[in-house]
Amino acid sequence: MTNETDSFVNEVQDSLRQDRTLAIAKRYGPYLIALFVVFLAVIGGWQWWQGEQVNRERAASDELVAALEMGAAGNLDGAKAELERLSGEGPRTYRAMARMQNAALLQSQGDLDAALAEFDEAAEAAANPTMRDTARLRAAYIAAETQDFAALQTRLQPLIDSESRLAFLARELLAVEAWEAGETEIARSTLENLTLAFDAPETVRQRAQLALSVIGPAPAAPADGAPAPAPSEGEN
Repeated sequence: MTNETDSFVNEVQDSLRQDRTLAIAKRYGPYLIALFVVFLAVIGGWQWWQGEQVNRERAASDELVAALEMGAAGNLDGAKAELERLSGEGPRTYRAMARMQNAALLQSQGDLDAALAEFDEAAEAAANPTMRDTARLRAAYIAAETQDFAALQTRLQPLIDSESRLAFLARELLAVEAWEAGETEIARSTLENLTLAFDAPETVRQRAQLALSVIGPAPAAPADGAPAPAPSEGEN
C-alpha cells in the first residue's frame, strides 16, 4: 500500500506541476515571446549597424585615397575640394584624416593660416589620441613661423605636459624657438631635461646635447660686487 500511495502522490504532484506550468505559459507566454522577438531584433539591428559602419569606413577610405591620388596627379584644386567634402561627412576618423591631408596640401601651397586652422580642426575632430597629437604638433610647427613665442608656448604646453611620445618633439620645438626668441634660460632648461629623458628617442637626445653645446652652460653667479658676465650670443 505504501508504494501505491507514493505513486499516487507523485502522479498528483506531476499533474499539479504541469497545470502550474500551463497556467504560467498562458499568462506570461505572450510577453516572453514578445521579449524574445525584441531580443532578436536588437541583435539583428546591432549586426546590421556594425555592417553599415564597416561599409561606411570602407567607402570613406576609398574616397580619401582617390582624393590623394588626384592631388598626386596634379589636380590640387580637385583634391582640395574633395578633401573639404570628406572633412564634413563620413566616419569621424576619416573626417579628421581628410582635414589633416587638406592642411598638408594648404601648407605646401604656402597658405599657412588656412593650414594652421585645418590642423587645429583636425585635432579637435580626431578621436584617436595619436592622430590628435600629430595634428597638434603639425599645427605648432606652422605656428612657429606665423606666431610669436608666447603664443607658441601656450599652444605647445598641453602636448608637452601629456604622456604622448610626441611630447619630446614638442619640447624640442619649444627649446629651438625659445633660443631664437632670446629666451635662453627656457631653451637651456628644456634641452637639459631632454638630454636626461632616457625614454626620449635617441636622435632627440643627441640633437638636444648638440644644441646645448652651442648655447653653452648657464653663466656662473657673480661674486658680490663683481659685474655679471656678458651674455653669450643669442642671450638677450
